[in-house]
Amino acid sequence: MGDLGGVLVLAGIAGLYFFTLKNAAGNLVYQPGNVTGFDLNGAYPVITADLIIQNTSNVDFTINSLAGNVTSDSTLIGNVSDFTPVQIRANSQGSIPLTLTLQPLQIVNTLIALLTGSGSGSRTMVITGSANVNGFQQAFTLSYKVGV
Repeated sequence: MGDLGGVLVLAGIAGLYFFTLKNAAGNLVYQPGNVTGFDLNGAYPVITADLIIQNTSNVDFTINSLAGNVTSDSTLIGNVSDFTPVQIRANSQGSIPLTLTLQPLQIVNTLIALLTGSGSGSRTMVITGSANVNGFQQAFTLSYKVGV
């Protein structure tokens, strides 16, 4: 029974560690960074931008990948993704380069005009997705107002 007790204690410690790690990963803060580029992939506009991730925990995290949908006025307008691992150290922040592939829709043309400064008005873009943080799937939502 002694060996079984030891195994159960180790399993409990491992379970507590993974629970704490997953909980800490859920407290990462996501915010928009700078728009770094614009290109066309056929008829699809592609915007590259930075995503800032802030880590206020005492645990280093590796963002293995992230992906999500981009909407504006409840209309799906594109997809965002990054599949290059980036480490976010404890009590610091890091930047992840995102690729936003947008649909060839009129609403996208309005957003591009606002991003480049040639349009007027404003729109709100919402990114809803999930990130693979140290092997755990963590949902995130990021809202970003474009224009004045």
